[in-house]
Amino acid sequence: MHPAASSAQGPRLPTNYRLVHDLMREHGQGRHLTTADIFVLAKQRQPAIGFTTVYRALDRLSELGLVSEVRVPNTDTTYYETPGEPHAHFHCEGCGRIDDLDYRLSSAVVARLARAHGIAVSEALVTLSGRCAACREGAPTP
Repeated sequence: MHPAASSAQGPRLPTNYRLVHDLMREHGQGRHLTTADIFVLAKQRQPAIGFTTVYRALDRLSELGLVSEVRVPNTDTTYYETPGEPHAHFHCEGCGRIDDLDYRLSSAVVARLARAHGIAVSEALVTLSGRCAACREGAPTP
């Protein structure tokens, strides 16, 4: 059986991939972790784990739908979170924090855009950028 084949308890994963999956689930919905964050956590439990293994685990878990990638425009960092209900994200340009927003594009809007532009949409992500309330308080008034 393929290492990632499904079982009654979910997909079978290599031990280190299971560790990465467990860490993501432990941190729960709404926590946005980088590959480096997850590597540090994994290293605490499995000192021999390598960064490449964590990277590959996240890639495979994402393919399986067990973690979600959060891509932030104009940054080189990908964040990961536990999948949940569709939602948008807010990226603070001041402190770098990522927050979940209770918003998603309706399927009607996505379908209308696809028809109007002759495209096939496989994923609709919404990320807003700006400054959070705490960073705005510390910023000079324009």
